[in-house]
Amino acid sequence: MTEQEFNILYELHRAGNAAAEELAEKTGYEVAAVHDVLSKLKEQGMVDSGLTEKGEEALRPYKVDNAIIMAAGSGLRGLPLTRYVPKGLFVVKGEVLIERQIEQLIAAGIHEIIVVVGYLKEKFYYLKEKYGVIIVENDDYYRYNNMSSLYAAKDYIKRSFVCCSDNYFAENVFRDYVYDSYYACQYSKGYADEYFVTKMNGDYIAEIVKGGEDGWYTIGEAFFSESFSKLFVKYMLEEYDKDNAKNLIMDDFHIKHIDELHFRLYKYPDDLMKEFDSLDDVEKFDSAFVDWKDKVMAEAEPKEVAPIFEKYDNVERYNSATTNQMYGRLHLNENSFGPSEKCLDVLKTITREDLCTYDMASRDFLLDALAKHFSMPEDDIFIHDGSSEILKSVFAITLERGETVLLPNPGWNYYASLVREHFCSFETYGVLADDYTYSVDMKDLLEKAKKLTPRIIVITSPHNPTGCKMRGKEVEFIVKNNPNSLILLDEAYWGYAEEETDVRRLVECYNNIIISRTFSKYYGLANMRIGFGFCNSSIRHIFGLDLPLFRVNPISRKMAVAALSDKEYYEKITEEICSIREWFIDSLNRLPHVTAFRSCANFIAARFDGIRTQALKECLAKEGILIRLFQDGDAMLTRITISDRATMEKAFAIIKKFVETNKKG
Repeated sequence: MTEQEFNILYELHRAGNAAAEELAEKTGYEVAAVHDVLSKLKEQGMVDSGLTEKGEEALRPYKVDNAIIMAAGSGLRGLPLTRYVPKGLFVVKGEVLIERQIEQLIAAGIHEIIVVVGYLKEKFYYLKEKYGVIIVENDDYYRYNNMSSLYAAKDYIKRSFVCCSDNYFAENVFRDYVYDSYYACQYSKGYADEYFVTKMNGDYIAEIVKGGEDGWYTIGEAFFSESFSKLFVKYMLEEYDKDNAKNLIMDDFHIKHIDELHFRLYKYPDDLMKEFDSLDDVEKFDSAFVDWKDKVMAEAEPKEVAPIFEKYDNVERYNSATTNQMYGRLHLNENSFGPSEKCLDVLKTITREDLCTYDMASRDFLLDALAKHFSMPEDDIFIHDGSSEILKSVFAITLERGETVLLPNPGWNYYASLVREHFCSFETYGVLADDYTYSVDMKDLLEKAKKLTPRIIVITSPHNPTGCKMRGKEVEFIVKNNPNSLILLDEAYWGYAEEETDVRRLVECYNNIIISRTFSKYYGLANMRIGFGFCNSSIRHIFGLDLPLFRVNPISRKMAVAALSDKEYYEKITEEICSIREWFIDSLNRLPHVTAFRSCANFIAARFDGIRTQALKECLAKEGILIRLFQDGDAMLTRITISDRATMEKAFAIIKKFVETNKKG
């Protein structure tokens, strides 16, 4: 039977009877073509005034046997919610995801539905009584990929829909008769880390690659025809243990056998199917999901904590903003220009010894390079796994329960989190806005330092989130006048403004200051996790008590040395970043109701008076631009990382349009 004949017979099966014009509308065929097919079908006795018994018999080989819904996964990207509720049981737009899918299948005439469960499997058992589904348990869900779920359901794989429990179909895509095997696909203009169809052989997919853009990628349900299923199961049984097929996801198994396992490409419009990779994805799709999530989390019974850990009951870990997005990330203060090519060249020189042996050499080559680059004695330098880890170590070594820390306000919430982890308290000093600049309120800082004698005074320069910078003389004044406090100078954003602090003088003259820097920002090596800093040699061994037992891994350290050697590259991109920063600030300040503040970092702070800042953030996010918000008194401000010119122009255009159309009142 041809596909045209099948589609027309199927529409007659659904409608009982329909004119050629109506069939043309439903199938997308020309009316003349429908007339021709109907004539042939009538000659064969399949169609009369409607579908005949012979026509029904002709459709029977195309009848869908069942649907297999994979619901065994642990949904790690849905944490912490998936500790209590599997993704398939999320309530989205007022409906449980898997229930919506089951009801769509039943409405389409598919009544044998197999649900493969594993993680929190008991929570799915009610579906058996409510819908009559068949529950199949995958006991290997936690160690193998979703091929293990198909293996568990192997006896049911026939003419089958294969679905994921957490997909949301805006319309019912299921049918009780299907012509041939297919894989649903959606189109992506920009880059996506999905399985993209790159070649076709007639109607069938001939090549799929991971990651791509401007093309169709597989998503949603697949349909296995009878011949497809027989071959799929044959290969799966042969290779499950022998060739480790159990460790594959279905897409990779299909790619392995793509020359024999033939899927058609079934194109879906963008708004037909949603796949939720994270909680943020669900919240963007359904704002009410937040309330349901919060209710579930509030009602979830926490597991009993061992008595030795009860002191941490009310202490929460600081978490950075998460995203699966790789572009438009203006909320993490990364250096989007990336590191020097010399850093990448390091990867070509990596040896087995770099991976399997501890670096026990008498001298640390990165320490040597830092000493030479910054003209500092080696005894005044330390290295750690990122500047956030330096801060953590400083707090751990310095603080005792009940002590006080003085923090900037506004400031990075990580500082306060570290204070609470050590059962201490904090007070804040002001960082104040004045026209187009922020600055530290020195009077407030000094008065509170004198009153409190805090164990640690944290100074961030350039300051996060405002971008302002302290002069070296101001820093030294604070250090000199607070000999009983440790001054923690966090210079994570060092390098984007003229150097005004004589670091060597500070650490040689004073033993109550520690300066933290990083290779993450200026040098563009955020994922290599290398922090370094300076302090007087007399206290270096004390902070060394909480440094890693073994040195930061040699690959990261070799990249850091390479970065230090390419001064020309970093001066060039820094000049470009600063130029874009000044253009962006000036452009924003020409908009009504907007104040963009001068910055010495690779980000800027901006205030939007009378404009819904959260709505602006959401508007930018819809266009692929992510920003951060922070509270300053009663005002909610934005913090926006400076990226390449094209990205910043896109961000500015969105902001400009939003400001022009969303002024409150």
